[in-house]
Amino acid sequence: MRPDRLTASGGPDQLVANSRRETVVVGLGIVGAACAWTLARRGHRVLALEAGEGGAETSCRAMGHIGIYDDSDPQLALSVFARRTWDEAARALPPEAAYVRRGSLWVAHTASELETGARRLDRLRSRGIEAELLDAAELYRHEPNLAEGLSGAVRVPGDAVIDTAPTTRYLAEEAQRSGAELRRGARVVRLNGAGVELASGERIDAEDVVLAAGWRSPELLPGLPVRPRKGHILLTAPRPGWVHHNVGEIGYMAETRPTQGDSISLVVQPRPDGRFLLGATRQYAGPSTDVDPTVAAELHRRIVAFVPGFSDLPIERSWAGLRPAGPDSVPIIGRWPKEPHLVLATGHEGIGITTSLATGRLVAELIEGAPPSIPLDPFSPARLFR
Repeated sequence: MRPDRLTASGGPDQLVANSRRETVVVGLGIVGAACAWTLARRGHRVLALEAGEGGAETSCRAMGHIGIYDDSDPQLALSVFARRTWDEAARALPPEAAYVRRGSLWVAHTASELETGARRLDRLRSRGIEAELLDAAELYRHEPNLAEGLSGAVRVPGDAVIDTAPTTRYLAEEAQRSGAELRRGARVVRLNGAGVELASGERIDAEDVVLAAGWRSPELLPGLPVRPRKGHILLTAPRPGWVHHNVGEIGYMAETRPTQGDSISLVVQPRPDGRFLLGATRQYAGPSTDVDPTVAAELHRRIVAFVPGFSDLPIERSWAGLRPAGPDSVPIIGRWPKEPHLVLATGHEGIGITTSLATGRLVAELIEGAPPSIPLDPFSPARLFR
């Protein structure tokens, strides 16, 4: 640990007290909170900075699926490790986190999609993930209220759901209880070598800086290929037990690819209070979180076709959030090649909730120089220059 010192800030006549800190984490969404939580629990001195006064909007607006994603080998390896980290943490989560192991059903509309599901089943089982292929009759035994005519599904019973807003707050608060300092309303305007500069003019030095600012990361690191990808979510009135699993379409994975434009891939997520979160849309529409009524209406129409019993179920609320979409559907985790003190933890797109705790663990291992829990090369920022 380097000694505390005074650093000039805001001009030659102004000095502010500046504590050298082992790690500064920029961003307190669920990924940044998980990084701060993991580092603090492992004995690091941590300062976590969040520009907003409340929680980070992206994480608090997200659906809370903790599942296995296998659109690529790195994505599969990370999500398998990630679900294991959530299983380890689940016992300590507070009731308001609403962690429930509901299992997932990835539904096939056609026989061809079911063949895709069978190949997915083989990939999951090769990684030791419990999964089964359901024919149509077995599917309807599990979920009798889905639309008629579906061909079957892949069932992954170990998947879980959480309520993202209280879970993100919990991780940040636990980081603080473990010794981390949290500062909200502290907007970072510049990465300054081994440190950061705030809008107030204060400069904070550190041995490492973790950039976990989601889709805003390029504002601090120009040229970083991460951009906002908008998603709409609908919240229904209660209808307890109408759908039991987190239910999505087999084609969901393909729709997450950055090569896709606007898309809707259906997801129904039961909440403990009997309500349902309905999604998920994807648009490259800039940094606006305004609800597009046309997109929301189309999402609702397709959900009703998927779950006819929702046709008369009121929508209590709708909102939109922005996912940090990288160039290749693989999160960016690792040291920035042009600045060895800077560690990136961004670009998670639609799997940030699932992979947050795993990302925190990998970041801590990287900073400590410890062997990584899974190979880091596929996630390294260096790949962006190859």
